[in-house]
Amino acid sequence: MPGCTQTQVTVSLQVTLTVLYAIIFPIALLGNSLVLYVVFQRQSMRSVLNLLIVNMAIADLLVTVFIMPYSVSYLFVGLRWFGGIFGLILCKTVHFSLTASIAGSVITLIVITVDRFVSIVFVWKRCLNLRTSKVALVVIWVVSIAIMGLHLEVYTVSQPLIARGDDRFYCYPDWQRMPIDFNKYFAVAIFVVLYATPLLLMGILYSFIAHKLRKESLVESIGSGGDAKINKSKKRVIKMLITVTVAFAVCWFPLHLLHYYIYFDYETYTCMSQLVIMLFFWLGHANSAINPILYVVFNKTFRRAFLHALHIESFQSIYLRSSFRRSSIRRPSTAITSAKDNPQQNGNNISGIHPSPDVPKMRSQKKHGYGKLRHQSENSKSKSSDSGCDDVKFCRHSIIIVADRMTTV
Repeated sequence: MPGCTQTQVTVSLQVTLTVLYAIIFPIALLGNSLVLYVVFQRQSMRSVLNLLIVNMAIADLLVTVFIMPYSVSYLFVGLRWFGGIFGLILCKTVHFSLTASIAGSVITLIVITVDRFVSIVFVWKRCLNLRTSKVALVVIWVVSIAIMGLHLEVYTVSQPLIARGDDRFYCYPDWQRMPIDFNKYFAVAIFVVLYATPLLLMGILYSFIAHKLRKESLVESIGSGGDAKINKSKKRVIKMLITVTVAFAVCWFPLHLLHYYIYFDYETYTCMSQLVIMLFFWLGHANSAINPILYVVFNKTFRRAFLHALHIESFQSIYLRSSFRRSSIRRPSTAITSAKDNPQQNGNNISGIHPSPDVPKMRSQKKHGYGKLRHQSENSKSKSSDSGCDDVKFCRHSIIIVADRMTTV
């Protein structure tokens, strides 16, 4: 393949990739920002696992804020940059953000896997608590900076083509200041330390976790309902974490493959289409938009918190509200009919008669939380005339409270 020449960036490629980045950018920005908001805004959300998920959201936000805009600009201006101290700082910051975020995400996934492994396989032991998890977050970023700090050194802004009459500035890695073939050894080390070995370790630990949960599921029939519910919740969390890990592996593998061709088979790299190369980069960056979607899909707590933060009612809340509306419309006529049919209750004002409620129905309401909702909405009506609640339409806030209590986390 010595005759191959890499294709140039075309207008269709610019339009296609710009549209693709326009899709993932708002999802990644809004989704990861909501992760930070709901965890820090709600005290009940501040668990060890959620704090580690926050750390991954921070890493994804670095990719969203720095790398995605740079990738779109690369389609139009390539490696061209601007000089000065600000240009040099921005060049180093942009490329370091990508590599540091990858390292931070991988190490966070390892910590999450080890924490879940200890807490599930060794039931009475805990790997992290809220205090130690905060320390772990600091350690994760210190290690990530130490591993990827080399990019702060090698990336530079200069005029490498000035001898050819091109006096424009470019932002690029200058490996000539390093030992010979150092960039190849560094790429192999990054692949082994931050991709192959972590995935192998997480695969082994998750296999032990799956075996443990499978054994626990065999004794669910003779255990209590509470144990079955806890085991089901563990399975749901593990399913989410495995999916996040697989998504990370799938999204970033093409870039590692691309680096192999760049450093060890450059002729093949020059024959690759620019569309394929840019799609490899886009897929890796899209992982930052996929993660918050997975949190919402697999975690009911995050899903309800996201809906509440966006002031959106869930389908269950709307269903409960409509069912309560129908039942509340039927109840007044029943009460009046019972009052008319009862000869012992005589009065001039029928609407003032309050017959004793049906005892089995009250017990059923207390059992499912309906009675508490009705009592809460009646109290809110008596306290404030402008609260927006009446006998037909109940407060949205009360509906959400009952929906949260009736739904298993």
